[in-house]
Amino acid sequence: MPSRVVIVAAALLAAAAPYAVSAQVKGAGTEGRQWVTGPAELKTSAERFTVNSQEIKITVRDGTVLGAKLMLPQNVPGPVRPCVLLADGYGHNSATGQGVEAPLKDLADRGYASLHVSLRGSGNSGGEANLYNKFGQDGYDLVEWMAKQPWCNGRVGMVGASLLGISQWLTAKEAPPSLKAIVPHVACGDCYDVLWYPGGMLPGPGRMARIPAETTAVAAHRDFDGFWAERTVMTPAVKQIGGHGIAVMVSGGWNDYISPANLRAYEALPASTPRKLLFGPDAHGTQVQNLLPYSYLEYSALWLDHFLRQIPNGIERTPAATIYVQGANQWRLEPRWPIPDTKLATLYLSAQKSGSAASLNDGALRPAAPKTGEPVSVGYAPSTGPFLPTLTSSGTGRYKADQRSVEAKVLTWTSAPLAAATEVTGHAKIKLWASVVGKDADFVVLLDDVAPDGTSKQVVVGYQNASHARSEAKPAPPPQGQAQLYAFELLPVSYVFAPGHRIRIAVAGGADVGEGMTGPQGPGKSPYEARITVYQDAKHASSLELPVIGTGWKQLTAR
Repeated sequence: MPSRVVIVAAALLAAAAPYAVSAQVKGAGTEGRQWVTGPAELKTSAERFTVNSQEIKITVRDGTVLGAKLMLPQNVPGPVRPCVLLADGYGHNSATGQGVEAPLKDLADRGYASLHVSLRGSGNSGGEANLYNKFGQDGYDLVEWMAKQPWCNGRVGMVGASLLGISQWLTAKEAPPSLKAIVPHVACGDCYDVLWYPGGMLPGPGRMARIPAETTAVAAHRDFDGFWAERTVMTPAVKQIGGHGIAVMVSGGWNDYISPANLRAYEALPASTPRKLLFGPDAHGTQVQNLLPYSYLEYSALWLDHFLRQIPNGIERTPAATIYVQGANQWRLEPRWPIPDTKLATLYLSAQKSGSAASLNDGALRPAAPKTGEPVSVGYAPSTGPFLPTLTSSGTGRYKADQRSVEAKVLTWTSAPLAAATEVTGHAKIKLWASVVGKDADFVVLLDDVAPDGTSKQVVVGYQNASHARSEAKPAPPPQGQAQLYAFELLPVSYVFAPGHRIRIAVAGGADVGEGMTGPQGPGKSPYEARITVYQDAKHASSLELPVIGTGWKQLTAR
């Protein structure tokens, strides 16, 4: 059986399948936006250097000794170099560590003094390996140690994906004076909500397959407490990171399980913060695939060249966001994120039949709030569900099978066919007036794209545990049989629904792994049987709010 480290490495290195850059269908009214048609002229230096590597030891503040590999480029003009840190909780000399080192090696080749460190309890380092144990404090000490070395110009940056991106956020939270730039990819600031307890739901199989030191610690802290406060970077701390002048380049993928938290952290940065957003269609990987107009490595080098080498390459003046719009299948530049001219289109859950789904209720999504409508219910049992297969694969992303067979067992609401292509980009929101009978319950809401032939395709999902709906720190059991408003966001997305297609939501009480999926990530199953009832009348107007770019919102809101 392969080692756990090798399994993790395979998940991190799995790249999304190649995707086209030629336009397929753009949302109505978006044709004149700043679409990327090809690569741009590079502004990074073409010069490369010979790199010498050596194993070293570094002692942090509490006496713990950390092992590391130092990569020093040779014959760099001047006595000092800009410095970059890769703080690795898997161990720099592990199989995973070797697999995630490519971005750091690229920077070393470009003339950066580069340090790949095994964080405590990993690789050949001392100390205890607990969930993100002292990542921030050790990161601070490593940054300041690097800044004082004779080969460093005193300006330090950090790079890395996934766990190595989490270490960047936690280090930046500690505000080491010499840290000038970070480049967290597929990472999280708030790892409690998106990664471990999605929407307050329990951890899923991907999380529970982690090392015992992590899963034991997480299980002991079901609710958001001091343990999580130390190990997360919440909105106030993110704002402080921006206030310290640390330049932040955030990247991720729409079909990755952890990237939504990275995007949220970007959104929390003050507008005055030097910041850049790169978001593709990818699943979990070490870098954004097929990125345009620059490659991921080139974008990283441009960012660090400017903020560590202080090269006036103009990267800070380029559009703030580079996003891949699924359906259009093309990269686009946006001056700001969230996109300022987003229009919000509200569709209400209606008891009127859509005539498009063989589900428990086949409701309609309509632009007018309902006047009357009977509530509809779906049961849930931990052994039999019904479940929606919304977990994502570490390597291949979202489940791609036709959803009709699972929709037949749950609640659905579907729009009329769209007259024009409609781009949904940002955070969709769901407001469910619902009641629960049972000790606790989960709400799983899946947004689907329904083709004219009836095929239903997953677009994005949202999760919410009933007990944690109003407080992650102090959960309260749902009042039995009483209608309550459960309002929460779906995970972020950028997607074009083609003309003639329908928008559908499916609602169930649990999530599961799709058939044949490997490396599943997402929430686990509630251990409690429950019955969820959704209300759809004038007093309880449940709704779906879609962030629309372009003019497609007009057809959605026309009555």
